[in-house]
Amino acid sequence: MSESGPGRLTVFAPAKINLTLRVAVPRPDGYHPLQSLVVFADWGDTLHASPASDLSLQLEGPFAPTLADDTHNLVLKAAWALRAAADQPQLGARLVLDKHLPVASGMGGGSADAAAALKVLNDLWELDFSTRELAEIGSVVGADVPACVWSRPLLMEGIGEGIRVLPAWPELNAVIVNPGVPVSTPDVFRALDRCEDRTGFGVLSRVPVAGDPAAALALAAAGRNDLEQPAVILHPVIGDVLAELNVFDAVRLARMSGSGASCFALVDEAAMASHVARALSESHPDWIVRPVRLAGAA
Repeated sequence: MSESGPGRLTVFAPAKINLTLRVAVPRPDGYHPLQSLVVFADWGDTLHASPASDLSLQLEGPFAPTLADDTHNLVLKAAWALRAAADQPQLGARLVLDKHLPVASGMGGGSADAAAALKVLNDLWELDFSTRELAEIGSVVGADVPACVWSRPLLMEGIGEGIRVLPAWPELNAVIVNPGVPVSTPDVFRALDRCEDRTGFGVLSRVPVAGDPAAALALAAAGRNDLEQPAVILHPVIGDVLAELNVFDAVRLARMSGSGASCFALVDEAAMASHVARALSESHPDWIVRPVRLAGAA
């Protein structure tokens, strides 16, 4: 959290990357139990909050037009949920979202923005909710919001409410590629449910020691993203992205994040990430390509 002007607070909303994502068969209520190893990048949106008599949201940034017609933005939903939890419906704020993450991209941008709203308004309104309490409030806004409230390496289980923060996880270097195709999460889940080969998933219990990227890579590589195959069937360009990433010798692991279409590639060094990103940007100028650092445990 940083302060940038009289009474104005600013919070960063980092991209969420699912290093692994296992999806079980849906429960009777239709929700799919998940298990995901989640980390957060140094790329994302920014949310500003200033005191105001009412609650408003202004959109800025390269992907603001994509959300222009969204009357149920998760930022406002999070603000309403926070006011309800505090039982103070009169609270107001002027919110400005600087949108840099592509929408419907598998990086939890909307959930990250909602989590940022909970955190910045908790401070602006001096509500004093703990991180755990904010995560609980966020669970009514969206399944990924609790994880984004923590914004640390973690294991996410259940339908997003089960959070186990990893006390020992190293920083990793990566490249994120989005081919510019929005992906409908419900469509991908429906495609997954049509697959005949559905199995349960075991419990991820091992975590690497702090500062050991090789152990982190091995743990991630041992998993998979169950949504990748159905997403590729719906949007073959995702398969093209993964194939392009795997051409590079520097890439240790390439996989889709979330329900797509964004994919990530883990590499050993930041210079390698920059090299891969530069090469892909030149060969595919229509793709969004970004070298990033995936934050380790605090």
